[in-house]
Order: sequence, then structure tokens, then C-alpha cells
Amino acid sequence: MKHFKYLSIPYIIWLVILVVLPLLAMLFLSLTESNGFDFSTIKFSFSNWASLFNTAYLSAFWNSIKIAGISTIICILIGYPISYIISTSKLKNKMALIMILILPMRSNQLLRIIAWEKIFYPTSIINSLGISLDLIGTDFAVIFATVTIYLPFMILPTFTVLEKLDKSYVEASYDLGVSRIGTFFKVTLPMSSKGIMSGIIMVFLPASTGFAITERLGGGKIIMIGNIIENFFKRSFNYNMGSMVSLVVILVIMGAIVLLSKFDKEGETLI
Repeated sequence: MKHFKYLSIPYIIWLVILVVLPLLAMLFLSLTESNGFDFSTIKFSFSNWASLFNTAYLSAFWNSIKIAGISTIICILIGYPISYIISTSKLKNKMALIMILILPMRSNQLLRIIAWEKIFYPTSIINSLGISLDLIGTDFAVIFATVTIYLPFMILPTFTVLEKLDKSYVEASYDLGVSRIGTFFKVTLPMSSKGIMSGIIMVFLPASTGFAITERLGGGKIIMIGNIIENFFKRSFNYNMGSMVSLVVILVIMGAIVLLSKFDKEGETLI
């Protein structure tokens, strides 16, 4: 095995170039002040981190948590029953059905967002049906689009866990006289908690850190943390503040990954 360890060297090199160095650069920028890429103006300062509790940033964080949280709850209420019904059915091609449900993941996300945007305007293709919507700039539009886009990320891990569930525990519960509802809450639901937690993280994290949905459907009224980061890098060119906020988001993501590893040490929620 010692001879094969050298095969990991290219991976380590790319890991350093694509992950470690960018993180170090972001940390450096977050602790400095500069005028764009004019490095002659760089000076060390903690002012970026001191402004983390700015009202605008706190509002963006709150919007991110609120919208992502509501979307995640809806995804659980829709995705888990779908996974449960399919896993307990007698269908021969369960995986084929799951693949059809998660097929939208293979399409371009931005195209799906723009499609909802066109429908949510008062003048749209659904006017011919006598329907006129005016939802741009509302929480409903953002949450609805978020759920439709990230729902497959809830279905996949919950179905994987439910499909791998040892059915003998369920049968033993029935033999002991426990009802189907009681068996579900006492046996099936606790034993599938790994899949639920994995789905929560897979939905909540991208939903709370993304910016495309609110950019197209928020109408400038709903600002999430992803929009703040995008604005720093693409519009105001404040790479120092952008790096600082990005690091905060990365720390949250790393914490979520650690939390997931506590629930799913064996990686059972992965196919």
C-alpha cells in the first residue's frame, strides 16, 4: 500500500491550489483593507469583522435563515412522504421512479428560475388561461421556486435510508401489536433520521447561500446573504468584505458537515 500513496500527490497538489490557497487568500483579504486589486493600498485591519453585525448583513442573514428554513420544512413535508410511499410500495423499478423525480436536477437551474420568473409576472404565458399572477418580490415566489429546485435533494437521501431500512424491525413492531401509525413514529421515523438530517443540510445550505433565486424573483425587495456576497465581488468590488462574509458562510457549511458526520458516520444516505 505504501507504493500507492504516491498516487495521492496530484490530488494533494490540486487540493492545495483550489482549496487551501483560496481560503488563505480570503482570510488575508478579510483582515485587510485595500482599493480593489491595488495591493499598494493594503493595510491590516479588523474593521471588516467589526462590521459583521451591520443591520443590513443581519437582515440578509435573517432572510436567508427564514426563507431556507421554511423551504426546508416544506421539502420535508413533501419529500419524506414521497420517499416513504415509494420505499414501501411493491414496485419493481423503484430506483427508476426516483430517478425520474430527481431528473430536474440535471437541467440548468437558472433556466428553471427564469421560467418561474416569467410565470410570476402579471403578463405571462398563463394569461391565456385567464390567470394573472403578480408575485415577483414576494416571499412566496422565492420559497416556491426554492422548494421546486431543492426538493430532489430531500427525496434522494430519505429514500436511500428508507430503502436500506431493516424491515424486520417493522414486522416485529406489528407482531407486538403496534399499529401502523405507532410503528411509523416509534420505528421507521427514528431509524430514518439520518436521511432526514442529510436532506435538511442538502436543502438548507444551498437555499440559504444562493443568490440566483432572489436575484430573479426577489424584485430587489428580498436580499439574502448570497446577494450580499455577489454584490461585494461583482458590483462594489469590495473583495475584503466579500471575503469576510464568505468565510462566515464557509464556517457555517463546515459546521453543518460536521453535524452530518455525527448522524451519518457510515455514509448511508449516499448512493
